[in-house]
Amino acid sequence: MVGWEFPPFHTGGLGVHSQEISREIARLGHTVVFLTPFALPYDGAPGVTFRSPDDDTPIPPGYPSTYRIEEGVRTGFLTVIERYNQWVGQLRLVGVNVVHVHDWFGTEGARDLARRLDVPLVMTIHSTELDRSLGHPYTAIYDREQLGFDAATRIIAVSRHLADQIAQVYRADRRKIRVVYNAVRPPDEGPIMRREGGVVLFLGRLTAMKGPDTFLRAAARIAPQFPDVRFAIAGEGPEYAPLVRLSVQLGIGDRVLFFGKISDEERSAILRDAAVFVLPSVVEPFGIVALEAMAAGVPTIVSKTSGVAEVIRSTFQVDFWDVDEFASRMAELLEYAPLREEMSEHAQREATQEGWPDRARQTVEVYREAIREYRGGR
Repeated sequence: MVGWEFPPFHTGGLGVHSQEISREIARLGHTVVFLTPFALPYDGAPGVTFRSPDDDTPIPPGYPSTYRIEEGVRTGFLTVIERYNQWVGQLRLVGVNVVHVHDWFGTEGARDLARRLDVPLVMTIHSTELDRSLGHPYTAIYDREQLGFDAATRIIAVSRHLADQIAQVYRADRRKIRVVYNAVRPPDEGPIMRREGGVVLFLGRLTAMKGPDTFLRAAARIAPQFPDVRFAIAGEGPEYAPLVRLSVQLGIGDRVLFFGKISDEERSAILRDAAVFVLPSVVEPFGIVALEAMAAGVPTIVSKTSGVAEVIRSTFQVDFWDVDEFASRMAELLEYAPLREEMSEHAQREATQEGWPDRARQTVEVYREAIREYRGGR
């Protein structure tokens, strides 16, 4: 595995997926070596071995002896990426059957490593630069994505939306693309008793792609109708300050809670307290946080463009631009307790019907396909 994020160092679904899929594949009896640029104490992955340029592995000539997060800040993000890829591409490993890279960060190194070890390359794409930039991609990242798609024997997309985009925009051979959705673990807590009034929650990266401004505009429409309800935004990102200003401009500054970056424990507590969860993303390759909310029993509203809408039916699905419809659906869930309870029950059952062990088995089958094709092609 070649990956950039792994809990506790992660910012969202990419890190969660990397952790869950690695440990479940290891649980199936396979040997997993995870190559990461950061020598951190990684949690929750029994059976997974971690290697980084900071451990005792051979360092290529000219490679820095210390390679930590602070250096990435000092020397520039792409410089860190390039050095990481150099290290991956020259790493000495034995007994490898597949090299599996997540997103664009390590595509060059993973390609070189797979070629040198004479094994197939599998690439999982969690989101594309085209989506993240809302159609204005940064060339250096876009090109690294394209490199991975071209070099991979198999490509795993976390939604059909991504699979279609990879085939249409990145010109990848559709015959080598497979869809393996994300999953969640059932919450440990028992029945959830939410207090009257409650909180309507947005949780995620504060970027234009995620649509937090739509959340605030919809909240402003229904705030007078529900004086006891609070609206919460949890997460960090470049839109944080503009969103605070927008809440004031909309006249709901005293009704909106901005939590900023939260820990996993705080995340669980916030979900347990939420009456409604809203994810109005302009583009959402999957939306694992919506699946987490459903698993926690929170009635959920998502945009029709989210990947999670492909696998879950027990949600309200709204066009990302339709502020009035988001407001109407939020009001319905706050007004009618029987509707909230029914959606909560159905969503929780549906969200946890298939879990990470299922996704790991599907991923291993993709490995087997890649190995058969690679050996057959030779």
